[in-house]
Amino acid sequence: MAQAAGENRMILFFYLVITLAATVLLLPVWADMLRLAGHLETNYRGRPIPQSMGGIFLPVFLIAAGWARWAELVSADFVDRSLIVVLGLGILGLLDDVWGDASSKGFGGHFRRLVFNGEITTGLIKAVLGFVVALWAVTGLPGFFLLVFLRAAIVALSANLLNLLDLRPGRSLKGFFLLSFVYVVLVPAEAGVLLLLPLLLAAFVYLPWDLSGRGMLGDVGANALGGMLGLVVVLTAPSWIQVLYFLLLVLAHLLAERLSFTRIIAANPFLSFLDNLGRQQWEK
Repeated sequence: MAQAAGENRMILFFYLVITLAATVLLLPVWADMLRLAGHLETNYRGRPIPQSMGGIFLPVFLIAAGWARWAELVSADFVDRSLIVVLGLGILGLLDDVWGDASSKGFGGHFRRLVFNGEITTGLIKAVLGFVVALWAVTGLPGFFLLVFLRAAIVALSANLLNLLDLRPGRSLKGFFLLSFVYVVLVPAEAGVLLLLPLLLAAFVYLPWDLSGRGMLGDVGANALGGMLGLVVVLTAPSWIQVLYFLLLVLAHLLAERLSFTRIIAANPFLSFLDNLGRQQWEK
């Protein structure tokens, strides 16, 4: 019994070490590759910085998931579904970062261009394909068959929520940390925590880059983080939490169509404090 517990601790220790080592080693390499490729974006302060820095999460999670699957730290089924979400949604985000058209914002903007102009925007394509990826990731889970659409919507909307927040350095990452904390408090499921852990660690290591304006998370990073959060809710949370999270996601997206999250945050002292936390220190 004691020997088995010791082995489990060692497996978990290597899980953490592998994730941290991969992030620390690959992060500067990925940044240099983006600069060499000329994949730069002007941030809200007018500075050209590497875009799609969140792409680092994909290889890091792939490495960590490989270890978790081989060591049977998490069920193979959960790991495989997680890889579909992180890699699938992440790659779609990267494609949108590189070739996307930013002239339309929100689902409403893309839908209006389709209806009134007959234009199929890259954002609309990403939304449709993102839902397909989410549907693939949740297909086969137990329960009433129509639940697959609710579950896929949770994954897809969760991914897009972090995209909506990614307008200031660190904001999307802080949203991911906060929502993950709420998840751990309400649903202390070991499998869910273990699946989130590599992305939490990688995001924490990358955070100073984002806060200091040395890199931009991009759709690739927001999609991977948000989609993974939605998936662990679907896989491990009770039904009432899944429904509550879905309703909150729908509300957030409806608000985003009409209001500016930046203005809402700026008008609330507590939200403004959280939003600016760490940013000014790193920007100095």
